[in-house]
Amino acid sequence: MVTTFLFPSEPSSKLTTEFSFVIEKEFGDGAELFVEYVGDYPARGGSSQLFNSGGTYRLTKTQQIDFHVGVGLNHNAPHYIFGLGYSFRLDGLF
Repeated sequence: MVTTFLFPSEPSSKLTTEFSFVIEKEFGDGAELFVEYVGDYPARGGSSQLFNSGGTYRLTKTQQIDFHVGVGLNHNAPHYIFGLGYSFRLDGLF
């Protein structure tokens, strides 16, 4: 996937392009694991590259929990990251 971000508040690097490549595998009903490469390339300055992996588990049709762990691949990236999450979707609002 390719994504472009604009940061108007940062005049030195107003444009950053992000490339990501994900391999994902589903296990049973509702569980998934993934591995991912993420590279951020600002218009000015050095790139930031990260290896990330984690998983999700759907509790119900509209709720899931997730986790991820990542390590930086160069000096511009964080040394490591860790995240836990809970997501829910509100169906039928409109």
